[in-house]
Amino acid sequence: MRSIEEILVGWDMTADEFKAINEFWNEIRLIQGRRSDGVSRNRYLVGVAMGNRRLGKREIDIEALASLTGLGRSSLQKTLKDMVVDSLIRLETDPDDRRRTLVKPSEEYIRLSLNMYLQTRQLIRDTCNKLEVLRASDPESDQK
Repeated sequence: MRSIEEILVGWDMTADEFKAINEFWNEIRLIQGRRSDGVSRNRYLVGVAMGNRRLGKREIDIEALASLTGLGRSSLQKTLKDMVVDSLIRLETDPDDRRRTLVKPSEEYIRLSLNMYLQTRQLIRDTCNKLEVLRASDPESDQK
């Protein structure tokens, strides 16, 4: 088996930098795993779709979720039902179009999401600081 140093030949990265970045990704996975118990692929897809839609300050309905996630109607309905039971979302009838059901995050879902974002932001800062220290201590680095 090749060493990290052998793998990184030709790349502008030291073995210690590679290890720091690898640690970063391992921590990201841990943060994602702490979102809530039993996070399935479908819940993950629903969460990503809801997050992207909220960034644009647009509400999301079941049809838009189905389109954005690629989930079939029955899979999506089961996932949403489970998320309602776990108090992560609310399903509300659109007052302007009674045929449309809106999916809204609960306060608990927002709290979990914000906590995950804050942890991720701090992890990014810590990793950047660690990489800067490694670069500064590398005698071959031209960024001193």
